Amino acid sequence: MKGKKETGKTLRRQIWEYRWIYLLGIPGLVVMFLMYYMPLRGILMAFQDYNPHLGILGSPWTGLKHFRTLFSDPKFYNMLKNTLVISGLNLLTFPVPIFLAMLLNEVRNLKFKKFIQTSIYLPHFMSWAIVVSLTFFLLSTEQGVVNKLIVMAGGEPFAFLFSTKWIYLILVVQSLWKSVGWNSIVYLAAISGIDQSLYEAAKMDGANRFQCMMKITLPSIMPTVIVMLILRMGSIISVDFEQTFLMNNPLVKSKLEVFEIFIYNNSIATGSTQYSYTTAVGLFKSVVNTALVCLTNWITSRRGYEGVM
Repeated sequence: MKGKKETGKTLRRQIWEYRWIYLLGIPGLVVMFLMYYMPLRGILMAFQDYNPHLGILGSPWTGLKHFRTLFSDPKFYNMLKNTLVISGLNLLTFPVPIFLAMLLNEVRNLKFKKFIQTSIYLPHFMSWAIVVSLTFFLLSTEQGVVNKLIVMAGGEPFAFLFSTKWIYLILVVQSLWKSVGWNSIVYLAAISGIDQSLYEAAKMDGANRFQCMMKITLPSIMPTVIVMLILRMGSIISVDFEQTFLMNNPLVKSKLEVFEIFIYNNSIATGSTQYSYTTAVGLFKSVVNTALVCLTNWITSRRGYEGVM
C-alpha cells in the first residue's frame, strides 16, 4: 500500500511539474481526436444499411451482409489478384531508394550531388496527371517517341498502353520514377547519423568504398529499413487510385480493376448510395493491411530487429 501511495504521489508531482507542457499538448490532442478518432464511427456503416436521413445510430443493422456480398461478388477475386500483383511488383522496387541513398552518400562533388538530388526529387511533386501525360507522350501508338524510334529502325509501332502484358510494367516504372528520389531522403538522413569513425577504422584495415557500403552503411541503417518495410506492408492491398484511374482503358480494364476503382464506380461515378457496401470494402482493405503490418512487425521482432510496436 505504501508503494502504491508513493507511486501515485510521484505521478501527481510529475504531472504538476510539467503541467504547462501538458497544457500546450491539449490543442494537438483535441485536433487528433477530432480528425483521426471521431471519423472512426463511420466504420459502423459497414454493418448497416446506412441511410443519411436516419444517421448512423438510426440506420438498421445488417451484420456481415455487405461482407458476404463482397466475397461472393465475381469481381472480388480478380480485384484482389490485380491489387496484389501491382503492390507486389512495387514492393520488389523497395530496395532501390536504399541503394540510391547509399550511392548518393558516396558522391563527393557537392554541386553534382545537389543536381542529382534535385533531378530525382522533382518527379515526386508532379501530379499523376502529368506523369500519365508524359507516359502517353512516350508510349502512344501514333505520337509516342518510343514508337517513332521503332518505326525509324524499321519496325512496326506497338500499342504499349493497350497491352495487358505491358501495363503492369508501365505502372511499376511510373511509381518508381515518381517516388524513388523522395523515398531515398529517409535513408540519406539515417546514413548521416552513422559514426564516421567506423569508416575511418575500416579504411585503416584496407576496406574499399564498396566494402564500407555493404559492411557499415547498410547494417547501420537496417533499423530504418525495417521500419519503412513494415510501413510499406501497411499498404500492400492498396494501390494509387489516380494512377490506375488515369491509365485505365477498355483493353486493360480487366488488369486494372482494383478495389479503389471498384469503390469509385460503385459510389461517385454512378451517383450510387451504396454507402455501407463501399465502407465494407474499405474496412476489408484496412483490416488486411493492419494484419500485414502486425505480421511483418512480429517477424522482424523475432529476427532481432526493433519494430514499430
